[in-house]
Amino acid sequence: MSQRDELVREIRALSDAEAVRALTVLVEDRGLLSSAEQMALPDGELGEALTAAGVEPGGGAGQGDVARAALEYAALSGDGVVGEAVEYVRSPMERFDPVSVSVGVLAVTLLQTEVVVKRDRRGRWSVTVRKRALKDAALARVLTALLSHLTDSK
Repeated sequence: MSQRDELVREIRALSDAEAVRALTVLVEDRGLLSSAEQMALPDGELGEALTAAGVEPGGGAGQGDVARAALEYAALSGDGVVGEAVEYVRSPMERFDPVSVSVGVLAVTLLQTEVVVKRDRRGRWSVTVRKRALKDAALARVLTALLSHLTDSK
């Protein structure tokens, strides 16, 4: 089993809380947490923007599912920090992670090189997805999990 396969297995084994914390750690490591905290993007509007961009929801997805999909996407993209984030959240030491950013905003922030979220003059949000052949399947899993989470598979 390759290191990447092992990392994907570890990501899939994370609890929901661990997955969200690991995603937060990854976004923070990239220096993007402050911009995620400042993004005033309500989950409902993000869901509408994803639907307008042609993203279809998958099966029911919770916050942990979205976070695991985003972490797996980053791992498959070769981001070496993902393994460190997974190891950090699974370590037994006590920590205080006072982040109040939705998992949707964290996922979109992590994907900002692949997904552009912007607001028009009327205040409506739009999502533009830039696809690359190698990453399409992993990116699609993140976006469908995110939309499923935001719409509760409605």
